[in-house]
Amino acid sequence: MSGLSERIAVPFEGEGAGEGPLSWGQQSIWKEMATAGSSLALGAVRELEPGTTAGQYVEEYRFYLSRYQSMRTLLAFSADGGVSQVVHASGTAGIDVYDAGDRDPAAVAAEVSAQHYAVPFDYEREWPMRVALIRRAGELTHLVVTLAHHVADPTAAMAMFEDFSDRDSGEPLRPPGLQPLEQARLQQSPSALRQHEAALRHWETQLLAAPSPRLPPPSATAPAEFWELDLLSPTLYSGLRLIAARLGVTTTPVLYAAFTSALARATDTSTVATMITVNNRFRPGLADAAGHMSQHGLCTIDVTAADTFDDLVLLSRRRLLTAQKHAYYAQADVDALIARLTRDHGVNLDHLCLFNNRRTEDTFIDPAPTRPDAPTTLEWRRLPSLHQPLMVHVNDAEDALSIRAQFATAAISRTDLTALLHQTESTVLTAALT
Repeated sequence: MSGLSERIAVPFEGEGAGEGPLSWGQQSIWKEMATAGSSLALGAVRELEPGTTAGQYVEEYRFYLSRYQSMRTLLAFSADGGVSQVVHASGTAGIDVYDAGDRDPAAVAAEVSAQHYAVPFDYEREWPMRVALIRRAGELTHLVVTLAHHVADPTAAMAMFEDFSDRDSGEPLRPPGLQPLEQARLQQSPSALRQHEAALRHWETQLLAAPSPRLPPPSATAPAEFWELDLLSPTLYSGLRLIAARLGVTTTPVLYAAFTSALARATDTSTVATMITVNNRFRPGLADAAGHMSQHGLCTIDVTAADTFDDLVLLSRRRLLTAQKHAYYAQADVDALIARLTRDHGVNLDHLCLFNNRRTEDTFIDPAPTRPDAPTTLEWRRLPSLHQPLMVHVNDAEDALSIRAQFATAAISRTDLTALLHQTESTVLTAALT
């Protein structure tokens, strides 16, 4: 984009190099990236203190490149469509510097960040971390950082930043965690392969028992559109915590029970199947692992199997734990299983909802004070494209529950999606008061 004035070279070297297959977490996110035609990037824009120098960020970038193999990993593609990762022992990256001129530097930083998100990485030749600095009148004002999703998930990105902060504060550095090449090697061990086979059996059993119901069909004449809806609800937040405290659970199964109950009503079925995002860092040895560790689990639940909503919450907790247990697998084998079940039994995953709990804190069981006067707000945005028909993301917010729904109108209409979320909210609030 215009305004690029220079590129600062960042030479680096680090321990460990080699080539090998993608880890299971990398395989799963790479499939999402390939389907979307996007790097599904993670990123941040940071406002800088006056007097900040470019040299500070050269050293920070070099620290990440040297310490984390995933930051100096390129991909290699074979003629048969295979993908492998190549870790380099040394190389040169770069930091782009943009002059804002007379413009607001925050706006320039936002534009650079948007461009980073919009343009896929060159996976064979470009290091998977983009760094840019914004400058006005010779003073650095903003830092823009963007990561391709196959090398980091939000937990890994935050750990990298905290690692660097610890170094600057004099705190001892923790180990960088199990690196992706080593993860891929260990995933061929007998214990990991037993876990993989158990996951395949779970997926087959659940798919055959509860094929995914279709979402409410939109108008056949309406053009396909992609939308994002942000719901922010203080009262839903309070209701979830009241029920969780009553039952001695976290709020996730409470929300999942309400959501699947609403989805069952919307699809006129008793059994609901959803995909859930599972952070596999709970597994032995993976808590501090570098790179991308999340995969999709398959969760099925018969909402009529519970007599009360409280019973449905406890059932949801068990079903979610089962799905999480079986979300560690080689993606190609799960894809082959789904293809076989689709061919032989008509299983259809085209309209399966993805439920993605992205909250970093969900261990409380203490109730929160109610705020009956705080209204629920809705905010709509159009999206240029989407790689899943319906994704429901649950995010952190201050004294409120934040739900971001991204969907294609070919799968569900705006009216039905709004009704689905309002029904979820109504179910929680009713149960909280009984």
